This record gives sequence, C-alpha cells and structure tokens, in this order.
Amino acid sequence: MNTRITLVVSAFGFLLLSFCGNRQDELFTKPSHFPEPTYKFQENPLTPAGVALGKTLFYDALLSKDNTVSCGSCHQQSAGFTQHGHPLSHGINDLLTKRNSMPLFNLAWSTDFGWDGGVHHLDLFAISPLQNPAEMDESLPNVLEKLRYSKTYPALFEKAFGTDEINTERFLKALSQFMLTMVSANSRYDKWMRNEGGALTETEQEGLALVEQKCAPCHSGVLFSDFKFRNNGLPTAVNTDEGRYDITLHDEDRFKFKVPSLRNLAFTAPYMHDGRLGTLEQVLEHYSSGIEKSATVDPLLVKNGQKGIALTAEEKQKIIAFLQTLNDETFAKDPRFSESDAAPAPELAEFANTDWEKVDLRTDNHVIKSTLAKALSYYWGIKQGLLMDNGKESSRAAKLLLNLLENIDLSTAAPIQKAFYLKVYQDLGFDTEHVAETESVAHQRDHFGDLSKNLFRLIKSFKTNDQPLYYYTCPKAANGIGGFWLSEINDEKGNPFFGKNDKKCGQIVMTALE
Repeated sequence: MNTRITLVVSAFGFLLLSFCGNRQDELFTKPSHFPEPTYKFQENPLTPAGVALGKTLFYDALLSKDNTVSCGSCHQQSAGFTQHGHPLSHGINDLLTKRNSMPLFNLAWSTDFGWDGGVHHLDLFAISPLQNPAEMDESLPNVLEKLRYSKTYPALFEKAFGTDEINTERFLKALSQFMLTMVSANSRYDKWMRNEGGALTETEQEGLALVEQKCAPCHSGVLFSDFKFRNNGLPTAVNTDEGRYDITLHDEDRFKFKVPSLRNLAFTAPYMHDGRLGTLEQVLEHYSSGIEKSATVDPLLVKNGQKGIALTAEEKQKIIAFLQTLNDETFAKDPRFSESDAAPAPELAEFANTDWEKVDLRTDNHVIKSTLAKALSYYWGIKQGLLMDNGKESSRAAKLLLNLLENIDLSTAAPIQKAFYLKVYQDLGFDTEHVAETESVAHQRDHFGDLSKNLFRLIKSFKTNDQPLYYYTCPKAANGIGGFWLSEINDEKGNPFFGKNDKKCGQIVMTALE
C-alpha cells in the first residue's frame, strides 16, 4: 500500500535511502549466536543493486492485478511484516484470505514457507500470493510484461543483473535478495546472549527457563521454532482450514501448521494461523486449558491422558515477561526495510532520536490549529459511519481527512513541529487511507483504533483543542486486542467498533485539553 503525501515543507528536501557497500557481508551478516543459514547464497549472491531492486518490487502494487496491492500491503514492517490487527489478511478488492499473514524475518534459516509449507524455496515464495485470487490475483507473465513496459524497471534489472532482460528467475531472485536482508537479531535477549550489555531480570530469566521447559521442542533454539508442522489443538469448529493436509493429502497432516517463531510477538498480534487469539494471555490460556483432542493433535500437548500444558498464573506472567525481551525494536524501525524510499533532509535528522514525550510542542500556528480542527470534524464523520454500520459514510469522511492531512502546508511551522507531524503522519495516513479505500466496515474498524490514537496524539501534543477531548478504550474490540476512539462527551454510550451491535464496552483513559 503506497501512502501518498504531498506535504509542503519549504527548504527541506528528501534524500534517497540506499544500500551501501559492495560486498555481500555488508548486506547480510549471520548473527554470532545464530546457526548457519540454510539458504544457498552462492546461487543468488546479494548485491546492493539486487537488494534495492527487490525492495522496490516488494512495495510495488504493480505486482497485483489492479495495481492496488503490494507484498508490503500484507507484510508491514511496523507489524513484524504481518498485516497489523487483521485476523485474516485482506487482499485485492478487500477480499479476505483464509489465513493470518505470517511474519517475514530470518528467512535465510527456513526451508519451507507459508503456514502449510507449500513452498520449499524462498526464491519461489512470491508466486503463491501473486497468483492467489484473494491476494494479488495476477499471473507471472502479466507481471513480467508490466515490468518490461515500465520506464524504470529495465534499468534497475540491468544494474542488478547486468542485463535489462526481465524474466521469472531474476524477478524472484531480486525479491529473495531483499527478504534475505530482513534479519531480526537485535532484541534485548539477543544482546544478552552476545554479552553486549544489559541483563535479563530474574523474572525474565525464569520465564526463559519455563519456555525451554514447557514450550520446547516446538519453540526451540535462538530462532524459537523447530520449523516443523504441528497440530496445536485449536478447536476446528471455529475454522476448518486443514493446513498441511492441503499440500500433502496425508491424513496425518490434517490441521497441522508451521510452528512460528516467538520473536517480535509485540508487533505481530493477532496470533495463530487464523488470527483467532488477540493477546498472549489468550494464547497461554489456550495451551493450558483449551486444547482440543483429535487424531493429529501433537502428542506433546496430550500426555498421560491430560490435555494441555500445566501453567500457573505466575508462570504465565513470567513467560510473557520473557517473550517481551524477544521484541526487536530496531528491526521494526530499520529504514533499510521501510516502504518509504525517502528520509528527512539533514535539517530534520537532528530530531531522529527525540524523546517526544518530553518535548513541549504546543503551538499557536494557525495552519496546524485549523487543520487539526477540521481533521476532527472529518473524524466525527468516520466515527458516525461506524456507529451506524455505514461503511460508505466512513469511507467518504476518511477521504476528506486523508486529503486534508496530505496537503497541509507546514512552511510556517517550527522545524521540530514539522518533524513530529511527519513522524505521526506516517502511521495516521496509512490507517486513514485504509479506511478511505473500502466500504467494508470490518476492514475500517481494523484501522480505526490506530487512526484514533495517532490523531489524538497530534491534538494532545500540539494542544490545539479548546475543549475536552476524551480518549476511550474497549478491550473487547479488534478481536480482543483492544480498540480506541475519541469523543467530546464523557459518558458516551455508543461504540464504533460494534456499531448497532453495541457491547456496552468503553472507558475513558485520558483527555486532551488546550
């Protein structure tokens, strides 16, 4: 999904990001505590031009039938390269796929790809989503033709491969080159393992011991997966997807899915192949008391006639504490993997590491104040549409909001205010565009919470509101992940996440005042 932005920021240009260096080890370095990769790099040596081409292809919606869906649409960096907040990923024409997007990282250590392992080589991984009618609904021949007739791709292929001839092998290898660079190995746990400073608390170390004792061998080693296919006892009445069986047609593979890594779980909710569990607490509750016995359920989950893994409330808390140490914030924000091809000019770079919570951003700038006041009026339109289950109205209001946010003139704002707006807009614009481009209320609600959160952040930080603005939350919303919305009243009865089917769920967590 390409988020458009035409901010007028006078005297500030943009610098292209590029992959530097001319050696493969500058593009891919095996972390010292990781095993040897399984990918055969000698068959597809990484080059700066090849990786850059792969990145361009990864984020180009040209790969889909109607030029609206890219690989990055369902694999978003800030969500660990999953599709944020979606139990089932959304593809072309907002169609629902049958599974939750798997995260993309540390792919050089995997030999089977997808929840069902239907692809056995990374270089072939892109073919399935590209041709899936619910994902990109395109064909390889059509994609190659579009690339050949583009004004930019022949030159990019020549730079990467020494020829401007665009064929299937080069197309797929370029995508692999970019995906191979997606190494996540800089979490607090990783630094602790490499003796790079910092330590795990006693509770976190006890959580690690519990993971090694009760979650292995499935989630084993520093990659926290054995990469096998297992039936983890999810009730099949909820979803009849038979997983690995669809590939092998072996009865013993029914309802088996690939074991995912435990890394970056803070970014990749909801969980399981169908996204049915929204929190880590729900995941652990499933393993302790929700296992469904079947002919193929993993024997590790049914021992001596007892279903599940025995876990006390305290043990669950310790496991979750440890899992938080596996979140790699650097990976989630690394500009090498970012959809944006541009970075702020040097004049804005000084704010890159700013602790925004400690900065006083209040402003009397007329443009910022009037823009955010109008933004709220459009926001109320989106919210009203969701309250009435009217996706058409929400889409209309979101289009107005997106146009307003895209075209703000920040030429008179202070540099630090420009930097903050640009930072928040990256996420706010993304979610607003998602609400605008569909009339599906379910899809709009998937993005409404983050839209609300980031609009509130702008208003509260700039202190532009002259009356109370209440920030509501409902833990039942968004499949148990929780949802947020704004209101001008402190006893609101409606809930935009449930509309006419209101669950009477909502409480104020903070307010914004001028």
